[in-house]
Amino acid sequence: MTRERDLVIAYILWLTLGIIGAHKLYLRRPRMALLYLFTAGLCLIGWIIDLFTMARQVDDCNDRIYEEDEGPTFMEEHLEDRIDELEDQVEELRHQLRNQ
Repeated sequence: MTRERDLVIAYILWLTLGIIGAHKLYLRRPRMALLYLFTAGLCLIGWIIDLFTMARQVDDCNDRIYEEDEGPTFMEEHLEDRIDELEDQVEELRHQLRNQ
């Protein structure tokens, strides 16, 4: 299980190494981190915007982490439903073959 991201840590990374994208790496956005690295935080504009949007970014990251952790359960349910459908189809085909 992946640990949730903390807003305080994200802000510390933003303040100290944000120009090179450390907070983006922490929030599991490696492509944005690279972009920040090569553009100095999108010429500081993206870095400043992140000051005001950090809480939403952390929430979005934690939502993605939660969805990943819950993913197999949902997938298992979906697969079980699909298996039931296929079993019904097989049974119907067997019935049709018997009647021919």
